[in-house]
Amino acid sequence: MCQTIWHTRSVRTTLDLDDGLLASLMARLPGASKTEAIQRALRFYLTHDAVDQLRQLAGSMEIDDVSGRLRAADRKV
Repeated sequence: MCQTIWHTRSVRTTLDLDDGLLASLMARLPGASKTEAIQRALRFYLTHDAVDQLRQLAGSMEIDDVSGRLRAADRKV
């Protein structure tokens, strides 16, 4: 008996999007499909949101910079 299992990296879903919002996005990404445009917009948002979160953490914790000690130890070896 042979069984095949297919794995995909995407999920099909139905979205109710504002037509004007989607038209504006498509105008900024000429030649892109709707799927490509939405994926790029999501990646852009997530990337910039991650940067914003890191900036909010700036100065909120102490970090011991051990790079100098590690380089000195490497030179001794």
